[in-house]
Parts: sequence; structure tokens; C-alpha cells
Amino acid sequence: MIEQKASRLNDYFDAQISLCEQRGKKLLADDRTDEANFEKVKANIYDIFRTIFSAGIKSCKDDSEAVKRFFMLKIQQIPTSWTEAYNKAKQHNDGVKMRIEQIKLDTAGEIRETFAEIWEEEE
Repeated sequence: MIEQKASRLNDYFDAQISLCEQRGKKLLADDRTDEANFEKVKANIYDIFRTIFSAGIKSCKDDSEAVKRFFMLKIQQIPTSWTEAYNKAKQHNDGVKMRIEQIKLDTAGEIRETFAEIWEEEE
């Protein structure tokens, strides 16, 4: 069953990255560079967590609970620096930096929810 869950999660990551890239190209074509860059940020977050998930699968072998613990720990740890960066940007009234950090946090939250949905499904 772990293979099916891993496959579904990897399909999710691939689809999200592809959507971000498509939206980014469209935004660039419309001369909306900042928004296109925001899509790149999102795609990078999906890619980071896809890599972390792959590392979890490799290191935890066929132990579904160990994979879950590994991934959930990482998805809690990594965004803490983004929260700090957001707060720092807020202190300096840096709206663009705040927006970038918020995108990272929102994307990580969405990934956490999707992971939980896929991983908690009955075997």
C-alpha cells in the first residue's frame, strides 16, 4: 500500500509543479513578472517537499508510520524559518518579501493537508 500512497503523492507534486509552471508562463506573457515569480516560488516549495518525501521513503523503507513521522516533522520544522522571515519583513514593511514568505507558508500548509489526506486513507 505504501507504493500506492507514494505514487499518488508524487503525482500530486508533479501536477502542482506543472500547474505553477503553466501559470508562470501565462503571467510572463501578460508582463506580470512579479506574479510569475510567485508561481516559481510555489513550484520550488512543491519540489523541496517532493525531495524530502523521497528521502523519507528511502530512509524509512516500507514503514508507513515512519514515513509519516519523518515527513510531518520536516513539514513543521522547515516553515519556521519562513515564519521568522515573514515577521522580519513585516517589521521592515517589505510587502513583496511578506508575500513571498506567505506563499511559502500557504503552500506548505496545503502540502501538509494533502499528505495527511493521502496517508490517512484506509489501506
